[in-house]
Amino acid sequence: MPGIKTLPAQDLAPAPSFSDRRRVPPVDTSYHYYTTYGLTIGSQLELPELESLPPETSPDIRIQAGELADHLEIAEVSTPWLQCSSNRCQFLLDGIGRYRVEQGRRIRVDRRLNLARGSTANESDVRVYLLGSAMGALLHQRHWLPLHISAVQTPAGVWGFTGDSGAGKSTLAAWLHYRYGWKMVSDDVGVIKPEETLPTLYPGPPRLKLWKDALERLGIDRQGLVRDLTRTEKFHLNRHQGFSHEIEPLRALVMLERAADGEAPSLEAVSGIDAFKVVMSAIYLPEWGEHFSGPARLMQCGSDLAQRIRVYRYRRPWSLENVEASLTPLIQHIHHGADHVS
Repeated sequence: MPGIKTLPAQDLAPAPSFSDRRRVPPVDTSYHYYTTYGLTIGSQLELPELESLPPETSPDIRIQAGELADHLEIAEVSTPWLQCSSNRCQFLLDGIGRYRVEQGRRIRVDRRLNLARGSTANESDVRVYLLGSAMGALLHQRHWLPLHISAVQTPAGVWGFTGDSGAGKSTLAAWLHYRYGWKMVSDDVGVIKPEETLPTLYPGPPRLKLWKDALERLGIDRQGLVRDLTRTEKFHLNRHQGFSHEIEPLRALVMLERAADGEAPSLEAVSGIDAFKVVMSAIYLPEWGEHFSGPARLMQCGSDLAQRIRVYRYRRPWSLENVEASLTPLIQHIHHGADHVS
């Protein structure tokens, strides 16, 4: 017919039959969909800290809300607060909630606290431990390697910073972002999948946690920021726009150490057993790793990573006074290595 384009027979495809359409699983509209740590998540709880996704028919993990029994069945480890089997665990946080993590695929949350009075916990408090301890257990159940680091995209690739509590991991990463324009990659936790050829760092929630004095130094207004659950002078910048959305290999891991009074800042490359110790000390919730992966496998993953990345010790004053002067050896080394990134 005039005006009608006739397609060749080979370009025509039969319409899907009713039985074909019936085999496609429907999207569950009771879930919200997100991504973090390289995973797709279907959650019955809203998680405003995470990047939203379009609805998924088969997310990698599901987060469900509902009642849980007081104890995990057939537990190898059992206390009033914690029970564990080979691929499941359940823990109770007084005044917050009860969490059950199963086979690296599901987290169930019981928010009926105080249980005796039938009250429910604050939603933001529930999410802190859901995205922290519970998600850490899930990552270890998948036999991955979560690292307690703050990471930035430097001219020499992704560098991660680790260290004891108070060492300034988040503050250093934020300073490099705000003063040097380097994108944030992850703050608090990033994960390595040991089976991958390249040690790719999959970032956690795009959330930056900073102390009040660091916010003031960087000129960030505290108005509207979420106060940390346990530290009254620490604040969360949730879904911070300074985060990179690219997934890239971890090039270097830096242990932050406090310099003695009068000691000049220094950056020292380490290798062998010293590099291994830095990596092992950076593992997030290592007790979960030892339980679900076993000490031998966890140590092997740490050893492999220590050999595939550069490892450093960075000693500098922890004070925010004269930050730029203390950054000199770090910045010089990063720029020197920028031309040698493989």
